[in-house]
Amino acid sequence: MGATWLNMKTEGALQTHARSQAWKLGPATLLMIGAVSLATPFLDGEYARRWFDWPGVLLTAQVPLLVLIVAAAFFWTMRQKREVWPFLLSLGLFAVTFAGLGVSVFPYAVPDEITLWQAAAPASSQLFMLVGALILIPIILAYTAYAYWVFRGKVGDDGYH
Repeated sequence: MGATWLNMKTEGALQTHARSQAWKLGPATLLMIGAVSLATPFLDGEYARRWFDWPGVLLTAQVPLLVLIVAAAFFWTMRQKREVWPFLLSLGLFAVTFAGLGVSVFPYAVPDEITLWQAAAPASSQLFMLVGALILIPIILAYTAYAYWVFRGKVGDDGYH
């Protein structure tokens, strides 16, 4: 993901180096995703049941399919020497793998011990956090948008300015 970010935000020798690193690290990332995906059903029978029993397999089979589609699109856009799409697709790849993790452990926050509902805070605490989030998230988003606006474009040898 970092290499695709640098590919998007730099030019020249640094961009070339970042692109070559993305070509190396992309397959390595997919190998690690594959290794974890192959090992996960054997960690617990419940994981295997969630992934492979009917009719749940109709939903869970979409996760590896999406990984393959996103990975193929990633390498195609890298081959086309695109700059933005490889980064967005690397984000998508991580989102899909986290969805797969969620499918594996749902409904537990701590596998086989605490469910999401047991781990949830009381309603009064959730309401307090909601009010805080409604106030602070727009501020954070505005500041982040401003920072991205200031540092928009590519970094050349002479920096941003």
